[in-house]
Amino acid sequence: MRYLTHISRVFLAVLFVVLISFTTYSAAPIVVSIKVNGVTIIPGPSKTVNVCFNSVYNLQASNTSPTPPTGINIPTEWQNLDSLRGQTGDQINTPDAGRWVATIKYYNTSTSTWTIASDTVKLVYATTSTLQITTTAGVPIAATNIYICGLKDSTFLASPNHTDYKWYKNSTSNLVGTSNSLVFTTALLSSSEPTTSFFVTATNSFGCEVTAQKNFRRDNSFSVNLGPDLVKCSGTNVSLSSPTSPTGILYSYKWNTGQTTTSIVVNTSGTYSLVVTNSGTKCPQSDTVKVAFNAAPIVKITKDTTICNGTSVQLNATVTNGTGTYTYAWTANSDLSATNISNPVATPSIVGLNTYSVIVSDPMGCGGASSVSTKITQLAPFVNPYFGLDPGNDTVVCFNSPAKLNPTILTPSYPSTYTWKWSPITGLSDANIKNPTATLNTAGVFKYVVTATDGRGCKLKDSLNVTNLFELTTTTNFTDTLSCVDTPIVLEAFATGGSGGGYIYNFTPAQGVISGNQLNISLKDSTYLISVSTTDGDGCVSPAVPVNLVGYRPYIQIASGSDTIGYGGNPLVLKADIHNKPSVTVVWYEVFTHSIIAYGLEYTSTSDESVYAFATDNFYTCTNSDTVNITHRLEDLHALFIPNVFSPQATNPENKQLKVYGTLIQENGFNFRIYNQWGQLVYHTTSFVEANSTGWAGDIKSNEGKQSNNVYTYTVEGKFFDGLTFNKTGTATMLH
Repeated sequence: MRYLTHISRVFLAVLFVVLISFTTYSAAPIVVSIKVNGVTIIPGPSKTVNVCFNSVYNLQASNTSPTPPTGINIPTEWQNLDSLRGQTGDQINTPDAGRWVATIKYYNTSTSTWTIASDTVKLVYATTSTLQITTTAGVPIAATNIYICGLKDSTFLASPNHTDYKWYKNSTSNLVGTSNSLVFTTALLSSSEPTTSFFVTATNSFGCEVTAQKNFRRDNSFSVNLGPDLVKCSGTNVSLSSPTSPTGILYSYKWNTGQTTTSIVVNTSGTYSLVVTNSGTKCPQSDTVKVAFNAAPIVKITKDTTICNGTSVQLNATVTNGTGTYTYAWTANSDLSATNISNPVATPSIVGLNTYSVIVSDPMGCGGASSVSTKITQLAPFVNPYFGLDPGNDTVVCFNSPAKLNPTILTPSYPSTYTWKWSPITGLSDANIKNPTATLNTAGVFKYVVTATDGRGCKLKDSLNVTNLFELTTTTNFTDTLSCVDTPIVLEAFATGGSGGGYIYNFTPAQGVISGNQLNISLKDSTYLISVSTTDGDGCVSPAVPVNLVGYRPYIQIASGSDTIGYGGNPLVLKADIHNKPSVTVVWYEVFTHSIIAYGLEYTSTSDESVYAFATDNFYTCTNSDTVNITHRLEDLHALFIPNVFSPQATNPENKQLKVYGTLIQENGFNFRIYNQWGQLVYHTTSFVEANSTGWAGDIKSNEGKQSNNVYTYTVEGKFFDGLTFNKTGTATMLH
């Protein structure tokens, strides 16, 4: 067969050569482009595309040249060089892998010439990874038939590193799982079903679908059942076994005790398990049972005791070593609150010795019934009480304040410890202690009853009253108040609640004159934060009320100093600074005559005089004033001078520093800078006062670095008091 195939290929090659000899070809502008399943393949004879086995693929060829040749376009010829199969058409569908050659032809009838071009694509079956059904440990299962033991759930896996898992039962119409694992429950595979086919499909990394299949059934040929958990009495033997297995089938037995018999005998508490294995399918089944052996119960009862006449005592029978629900049977039925419980209350009917017994029975009767007794002695009644009780004095407390209750035991007849009970429990920190604290949030008189009980059950009761005063509050005739300076203020305080009279009023800090509930104070230009509270006759203090009193006078300032000088014979314009308060008006007066000389914020002076500006706040009707003495001098109004030589070693103090001299120079906006020969800043100030009084002594400011003899450059800028600005640059020489 291989030989015939070789002959066929040779024949085709010869035939092709013969055909070529009778045909004229021309170089053609044909670019063959091949698509596999719609995806363009890069041209080239070695291009390989992975395909899935048993799938049909679409091949498409076209001429992508922008200038196709002239002539008739012959349908594309496809040839598989490996299978020697061929098809015709621009698109073909094929399941065959191998080297597919697409040949595109054009025939020019006018010149009887062919234009031909071809390209090759190699379709290779993708390597298919094996999909297997495995155990949960990932171990592949070689057997075709898989047995699931008993009715337990079992999980099986499909090989990892795939996607799109689908599990089917019998057919693809019955999808039962969509992950790489499948849990076989009795709902998925019941014990009555015969051997059933399950298969799983998945997609590998090449996009190819792979599948695996196994047959499953449950092995229900036997079961293991050791029965329910057991509770037995100590000292007995218990036989454990499973029902007899079907006849004719061999089984092996393995107990957790190490025995391999069909049954075992045990007499100690524990958990016992049996594993039975079918010798045919090797399918193991198991079961577990708990066996407990109860010891005989041990009973303890309340100790013998003595109680007061007419009182009761609670008996208590406790059981150890046993389990389950016990039954109780007490004697002296008429004295007990109940005879079938573990802790009845005994009320002895006779003075003297009373004996009470109880029989406790285990629910299984293990060890027989257990009996125990106690003796209760009831004292004879005394002529006098066994002890006295003083509940403490009635007390009065401030509203919502704690009151410590303090009862006392008087003349006890015998040593004893005492228990305490208070009633009602309203406001008490603990109603079962001797000294609770009562804190009440409602005004009124509250009666508390205290009961003291000694160790024999003897009781006494008494009571006391706790009076919770009404809440003490303080109010004032002022809250936060702003008044003009020197205005007399009478701050009054008023109290309600508490003990209702004899109030003492507290003003803190103490200032002004305090008289009873009044504080008389004349306000200064300041803020007074005063705390006001009240103390009543019982010493209760009300919450403090804060009061803010503010003494106010409008701000006004004519000049920064007490005297003002006008220079150069020009009028001097004074401006009153009122801190931009529009409610303040200003009137100017002559000091000695108090005559009005101007209204408004400005006054122009042309002669030596003393004036004051009177400011009135029209909202608060508060006033203030400022006075200034004015002197006019015929001097240069814009004087500015800086020396050109100075020496830190000079004998004249005025020559030791480089200073700025001038008249009426403002601080605001002033700048004086000095630079050395390298342009470094060695001194800078924004204060004319500093530049005029201290100046520069030849060192680097804030560094104490001394500069050398040299010529220094300075700049000075600022403005005079009349608003005229100046900016000057010059040099000064420093000598030693």
